[in-house]
Amino acid sequence: MRNFSLRSIFAFVLFVSLLCLALAPPLKAQSTTASVDWHALESEAVQDLSAYVRVNTTNPPGNEIRAAQWYANIFQKEGIPYQIAESAPGRGNIVARLKGNGSEPALILLNHMDVVPVSRAFWSVDPFAGLIRDGYLWGRGSLDMKSLGIVQLLTFLELHRLNVPLRRDIIFIGTADEEAGGNFGAGWVVKDRPQWIAGAGFMLTEGAGSLADDSGKPIYFGVGPTEKTPAWLKLTATGRAGHGSVPIPDSAPNRLLAALTRLRQYRPPLELTPPVETMLRTRAPYEPEPWRSRFANPKAFLAQPDAYSELEKRPGILARLTNTISITGLSGSNKVNIIPPEASAELDCRLLPGWTIERWEAEVRRIIDDPSIRIDVILNFPPATSSTNTPLFASIQKAVHDRYSSAGVVQTVDAGFTDSHFFRDKGIVSYGFEPFAVTNADDERVHGDNERIPIQSYKDGLQLYWDIVYDFARAK
Repeated sequence: MRNFSLRSIFAFVLFVSLLCLALAPPLKAQSTTASVDWHALESEAVQDLSAYVRVNTTNPPGNEIRAAQWYANIFQKEGIPYQIAESAPGRGNIVARLKGNGSEPALILLNHMDVVPVSRAFWSVDPFAGLIRDGYLWGRGSLDMKSLGIVQLLTFLELHRLNVPLRRDIIFIGTADEEAGGNFGAGWVVKDRPQWIAGAGFMLTEGAGSLADDSGKPIYFGVGPTEKTPAWLKLTATGRAGHGSVPIPDSAPNRLLAALTRLRQYRPPLELTPPVETMLRTRAPYEPEPWRSRFANPKAFLAQPDAYSELEKRPGILARLTNTISITGLSGSNKVNIIPPEASAELDCRLLPGWTIERWEAEVRRIIDDPSIRIDVILNFPPATSSTNTPLFASIQKAVHDRYSSAGVVQTVDAGFTDSHFFRDKGIVSYGFEPFAVTNADDERVHGDNERIPIQSYKDGLQLYWDIVYDFARAK
């Protein structure tokens, strides 16, 4: 009787032990947001961004291979496979992929590695020193867009370090040449390295600003499902050459200046496209009056006779309601006493959805009213829009609302353009999203002097970005 009882007890204990083992989670680490060492990761983010800013990738000429190799050194240390490919000498692009279980389409984290040139004489700091001072990290690319590149990198690395089980692949891509149109970068990757984006259904990149008040508190976060398209043009006038001492009234420079004067005086009509109407309506709750009421009912506002003059006080909004023209380059004689036979100007035009390049070229031709001037298209591509009825958009909304109960999510229309169109053309849902809420004053430094990012906003943005990608990608 006693022996039977001992055997029964032993069998019961063995059964319970085996049952516990069967029900226990695998030894592979199951990541939660709480498992991230934020103090260490934020410190790494600041150090990495400072170092990355010091990698000079001014475009032209680009030399993005420097940045690609900088990323490659990190991937090597982390034991993550990667590939580098040059679209032209020095124009490097890099990719790395974390594998998921393949149950859902992959997510691309896209960033461009090039930055625009600087006018050093107008900077108060070295634009390529990655200086940390007064609560900011200063330098070219600190906002556009090396900061987002590092946040994407560290989100990618942390998923790898914590062995997070993924239901979709995460693809990190750093590209060249975005600041000059992307033909040596994202455009080349999509065309010549389609395997890099195989299986992708979603993408996050730059292209939608997020606003903070003067204290740094987020007001709203922008998500950009569409953007205006570029219509970069070159106007060339020709005429009789001669000595500068004897004026020629209809010389090439004079004909060109007359055409440019007409373009400067042109007042484009206001057009409310559906994406911009959505942008204004979603932004309305975060505007002071009278703009709150105006944005809530934009059709009624634009019908008012003073709408244009009022919008001139808000040039960023006016640019989303009109086709725009900026004269950005002039060329003529290379000697002051020669009247040249040819003079040209470059125009940065941005078009509203629905405008084709043919329609716009005809409009420019009508405005300049000079059939002798040649118009060449430097860059253009058709508009494209991604739906916001997606799980990725839902993940962004959830993460923002969970972290910032008083902040909103605004659908934006970028007045510029990004590399998103290359991927939208392939059917990949692509959003501009920048998790750093900054003031208008700091945002206006992009492409200007003394570009900088608030360090606290940068750290907070890292956490928000992690929340979004983790929620969207982890295996549930």
